[in-house]
Amino acid sequence: MSNHSEEFEKMKVQLHKNGYKEKDVTISSGKAMVLGLLYALPFVIIFGLLYRFLLIESAHLTEVGGLSFYIMFIVIIAVSVVIHELLHGLGWALSSAKGWNVVHFNINAMMPSCACKAALNKKQYLIGVLTPFVILGLGSVLFVFIYPGTISLLTMMVNFIASGADLVIAFNVLKEQDSLLIDHPTEAGYIKFYK
Repeated sequence: MSNHSEEFEKMKVQLHKNGYKEKDVTISSGKAMVLGLLYALPFVIIFGLLYRFLLIESAHLTEVGGLSFYIMFIVIIAVSVVIHELLHGLGWALSSAKGWNVVHFNINAMMPSCACKAALNKKQYLIGVLTPFVILGLGSVLFVFIYPGTISLLTMMVNFIASGADLVIAFNVLKEQDSLLIDHPTEAGYIKFYK
């Protein structure tokens, strides 16, 4: 068991001792991917249509296909995923007021991930979950309008789709009442502690 998983289990034991009950609000990676895509789709469609009808004339288009296109696409995904996870960490480091000490980065199946190691209230948890969507998602929309083209469009699509599972989790968080939320160390979602 990793150090972070041990800390997670200790936190759970301590909260149980303090009279809290727990509820698992995690989703499987498969479900996170499917639901995440559905939650991200409206943003991709709306901003994709705006691009198509307002910006296509001034777009810097790159040929779709060929080795250089696929390399560019892989680079966009790799850079976006790393920045996405760093932004989760930044959101939780700031919202928890405990800095980077409560942030845990991990690489699982060659994919980076970030988890928060502190029990947070609803607002604090939500900030960490939505920071990548707000900064990368909306930032890439701005990028599309400043520099319309294949690269900016792909960047925007990747960033919204990468934030899809975060939106699923955020909608679950919004339904919570008074509770403490602990980010699950390995699954998408959190454990809710309530009295």
